[in-house]
Amino acid sequence: MGERGGLLDPLFHNMPLWLLGLTWFGVCLLAREAGVQLYRWRKARNPAIGENSIAAQAHIVAAIFGLLAFVIGLTFSIALERFDTRRGLVIEEANAISTAYLRSSLLDDPDRSLMQKTLRDYAQTRIAPEGIWDEQTEAQMKLSLALRTQLWDQTRTAVFPVRETEMASYFLETINDVLNIGTRRQVAARAHIPTRIMDVLFIYIAVAAAVLGYMLGDQPGGNREATAVLLFLFSMMIITIVDLDRPQAGALQVPQVAMEELVATLQRDAPPVPVAPSP
Repeated sequence: MGERGGLLDPLFHNMPLWLLGLTWFGVCLLAREAGVQLYRWRKARNPAIGENSIAAQAHIVAAIFGLLAFVIGLTFSIALERFDTRRGLVIEEANAISTAYLRSSLLDDPDRSLMQKTLRDYAQTRIAPEGIWDEQTEAQMKLSLALRTQLWDQTRTAVFPVRETEMASYFLETINDVLNIGTRRQVAARAHIPTRIMDVLFIYIAVAAAVLGYMLGDQPGGNREATAVLLFLFSMMIITIVDLDRPQAGALQVPQVAMEELVATLQRDAPPVPVAPSP
């Protein structure tokens, strides 16, 4: 299920993304106001605090938010790479299942019919296994694992009599591809950005917002509109990272077109279900 145990793990994996974005943007605004109030409190106790140059403040703020932008960019690249990996594995697995289905037509009955039915059932369980792992997804994955075992048992039964032929080698190779890519896809689906990294990122932006408010505390209005836009943009990028890391729970979902088209094709090839005669 990915690496868990972070401080904000329940927020990342349970809260809707739009609510998480609004909540975190509000936290950033509160942190900024806390920085402003801290500056004014210190200013009241020591009027000389405000004598720091604007240039020095600008350098400090630029360094803090420059590092924040770097960390966000690095985290975004990790999330995007994992998203692209999941998307590519969907296509690879669809191709592997399609190849196995076609090669199974070379077998004799009843092995051919059994293998093709198992492959059709297995393909259906491989639609959208990525994302947050709830009870329904876990049940779907258990069925998928059971069908993998059944698929291998049927392959062994079908190939054993002709195990020394070239056809057996080709067929075993494609079944191994189906099983191996399925395992890789399962691992990729459970691989998320460690939530401890996300904890640090969220805490960093909150501290950066507080420092920003502190540095701008002596200016009229504190540039609240401009800093609010800046904090909103950073918060939006972090929510985009979380969305990429939760590929079936938000707006950015792993495309399942290849697997859906494969399932539709295999279902058209399935033998018709006999209709019981009416009494």
